[in-house]
Amino acid sequence: MNHSNGYFLIIGFLVFVVLTSGCITINNNDNRNNSQDITKNFSYNGVNFSYPGNWQVSVSIDNENQNIIVTKDYYTQLQIMITPNYGMSEEGVLHQKNYTVYPGWKKISEDTLILNNQTAYRTILQGNDIMFFFNQMRHEEILFVKNNNTFTILTTVPTKDYNEEKQSFETIIDSIRVQ
Repeated sequence: MNHSNGYFLIIGFLVFVVLTSGCITINNNDNRNNSQDITKNFSYNGVNFSYPGNWQVSVSIDNENQNIIVTKDYYTQLQIMITPNYGMSEEGVLHQKNYTVYPGWKKISEDTLILNNQTAYRTILQGNDIMFFFNQMRHEEILFVKNNNTFTILTTVPTKDYNEEKQSFETIIDSIRVQ
């Protein structure tokens, strides 16, 4: 075997390994323009919601926490973090939340809303950091307590894109149901 055949064999093997390892994803983009009008449903561990068809959902579990991540792209996402309370009351959770510090972020407003037939507490923040390549970002943190768990919903979007993405976030947030 000469050297060029050996190189082709090695390159072919590497391509095969990459393709079979799942490192490459092939999407059908034919529906991309219409998928934003489609709403999909998601259910995991008693949490149900609808989301735009051109967004993706994944679940991450670390130690006792469960995170549901709904993303349009790197910058535009919504996370639902489920954290056990270990018997802490709603007041205790809110007291702890009030001491949360967001370095480099400016608090814009705080209010309450009804989510899943209970009071949820919302904080809106703006800022930029290295994680988002210093883009000006808007975050909404929505927190409520149910079934001895704290549900923290965190939306993240570039400030300049907020009005364009507001309806997508509302579709998800308004449809969240926790059993």
